[in-house]
Amino acid sequence: MRRLIPAAILAITVIGAAACARAPESATAPSPGHGVDVLDYLVGDASLWPRVGSFSQNQFVDRDRQQVCWVKYANARRFECWHWDDAYVYHDVDHALDGDSPDSYHFTDGRWMPRYLDVGEWRLDAAGNRIVWFDASCNVTPSRSGLFPYRQRVWIEKRRDTGTDLGIRDVLVLEYQPYDPVGSPGPAEQFSFARGAGWYQWDRSPAHVVFSRVGGPSVLPRREIVCSM
Repeated sequence: MRRLIPAAILAITVIGAAACARAPESATAPSPGHGVDVLDYLVGDASLWPRVGSFSQNQFVDRDRQQVCWVKYANARRFECWHWDDAYVYHDVDHALDGDSPDSYHFTDGRWMPRYLDVGEWRLDAAGNRIVWFDASCNVTPSRSGLFPYRQRVWIEKRRDTGTDLGIRDVLVLEYQPYDPVGSPGPAEQFSFARGAGWYQWDRSPAHVVFSRVGGPSVLPRREIVCSM
């Protein structure tokens, strides 16, 4: 989904490369063996994919790369990918922007949630993050690149009735909110992941998107088109 970018942030000059980014702010991530492994929620059983609803979506998991991607709209060129290690899950690329745009973007920080959740609610302020925006030819777009801070919240809701083919399951909720460091925050987005089933819902008022009915085309992402820095 497209991320709302505050105007003041977009006016900042492009960095051009990740090496220019500030070092990530400190945050505590639970160590392996302590707490809930969020992959139990992020990565759904293959038998429950692909799915349809507001639109078609398919999950693709690459265990060697420790990466999960979601192909949207049954279009191999429109997808979002995240990867994980023992500390965090990271946002890699959003290649499925609104309006069927061929553009894409990458975050220089990209920490999305802890790999292991051992608190009731986890928070992160990625104040030094930068966004690098690419056009269809993988050229950096200066007007849309620059400082792009965001805040994250993660929590688990027990036994939520999904009202879908997925039934009643524990659900991990990720709330993402970009903000202007000298102005107001953008609208928050919420990603909902059902335990054992993966991503099934996305909300940003007034939008409510659900992809929770099993079935549809099994389309794989064209990851070779992802722009590198």
